[in-house]
Amino acid sequence: MRRFARRYLPRPLRLAVALARRAFADRRAGHRLASRRAPADAFPHLFEGYALPMIVYPGQEAAAEAKRTNARILATALDGTVVGPGEVWSLWRFAGAPTRAKGYGEAAAIVDGELTTVVGGATCLVSTVVFNAGLLAGLDPVERTQHSVDTYGERRYFQLGRDATIEYGYLDLRFHNPFPFPLRLTVAVDITEVRATFHAPVPRPFDVAIDVAVDRSEPGVITARTRRTTRGELLPARTWIGYSRYRIPTAGPGGSPALGPEAAMTFDRGTASPAR
Repeated sequence: MRRFARRYLPRPLRLAVALARRAFADRRAGHRLASRRAPADAFPHLFEGYALPMIVYPGQEAAAEAKRTNARILATALDGTVVGPGEVWSLWRFAGAPTRAKGYGEAAAIVDGELTTVVGGATCLVSTVVFNAGLLAGLDPVERTQHSVDTYGERRYFQLGRDATIEYGYLDLRFHNPFPFPLRLTVAVDITEVRATFHAPVPRPFDVAIDVAVDRSEPGVITARTRRTTRGELLPARTWIGYSRYRIPTAGPGGSPALGPEAAMTFDRGTASPAR
């Protein structure tokens, strides 16, 4: 049914169907979706943070400003949002559709496994940073999707198994708050990086460790198993395991148009970003 809809229905109608299906699934699951914002005063304690650099890949220079603009618009939409006890935080519930009317421009995106540009593209950097901040803060992932293709290879901006791609109406980023108190999200973007932090009304009474095991044994595919272990008062020792699967693209005669000679990036492997 989904393949039929994607192939034969006009895009606006496909999106309407997808949104209706999601609303029905939320009602059936009984999700209480977070919907409020709050000032920072009531959340004095840093729970956790994460940051990644703002990278412009060779071949994407023309869309660099749109990438920064899109990231800033999405960050503003998410900044100051609160997820209460037992609630589910949804990125798209707060951000809404990325449209030209909101100021979004055309930037890089993967569509049907191919690198192209779309309005609202390059926002997966923001969702990936928020995903990692949420993992480190002890929130429970409800929905997260990895990129389908390892487009940039060793020059990728994220660690395998820790990315989160988004597409309005189809792919969301969602967390459940298991704590008896709310958490407030702060998201900021500047010319050098994107960073996200979660704050709470109480100090964090637990520790978090994240490990990723990467498997390259299957030809043309990379898989990653992400394990999160938490220990502390509110969260007894437990493990969250997720699997990510990435297709390795076949480069043409000139190689991937997005790749350049710059050195491979390094990552913090789960270390918190300093509070800012």
